[in-house]
Amino acid sequence: MNKEIAFVLGNGITRLQINCKDLLNYGYVYGCNRIYQEFAPSVLVSTDPGMAEEIQDTGYSSSNIHYVREQYKKQGSGSHIIPNDYHGMSSGPAALGIACDNFCNYLYIIGMDLKGVNNKINNIYAGTKHYREKDVEPTVFDNWVNQIEFIMNKYKNKRFIHVNPLDNFTPDVWRNCDNYEMMNLTEFKLLINNMHNRILTHESN
Repeated sequence: MNKEIAFVLGNGITRLQINCKDLLNYGYVYGCNRIYQEFAPSVLVSTDPGMAEEIQDTGYSSSNIHYVREQYKKQGSGSHIIPNDYHGMSSGPAALGIACDNFCNYLYIIGMDLKGVNNKINNIYAGTKHYREKDVEPTVFDNWVNQIEFIMNKYKNKRFIHVNPLDNFTPDVWRNCDNYEMMNLTEFKLLINNMHNRILTHESN
């Protein structure tokens, strides 16, 4: 595993095109909210009060790294408090900031689609507890854009790679950051395959 690499996962539909659990073999994986029911990422972040409470109540936070806002931390749960710089951010941007704080230098942003799909909300957990229904209008994403831009500008010496963005959509303010780039799905899968082959070569030597 490369300790300089972080895969930061949103919950947009493009995440489903990647086996994210396997990414644990190649770097740290930062996930948000209900992904904890699929697998345990290296770090889980939940800023929503309902999700934060649910996850802590399962006992997940006592045996895994889980960040919540200070006001949602439950006594004795084992959860961590989101750093002040990201206290007011949504889960995805907060996870990205925490990954940067943890000395990762290459941040692969996956499933942060921003846009809705067919004028509906774009979240693979829509319709589950603590989430909006599947047929509601898309979430306004301006805050996410601004929060991630803040992190890119805070960490100008790190690389932010947006993987397989939905409809190739990238906010102009991100494009204006010198440390930002896009990577399509084919390029990303080739990258992971190369990482896998390097591991095999190392193990055989």
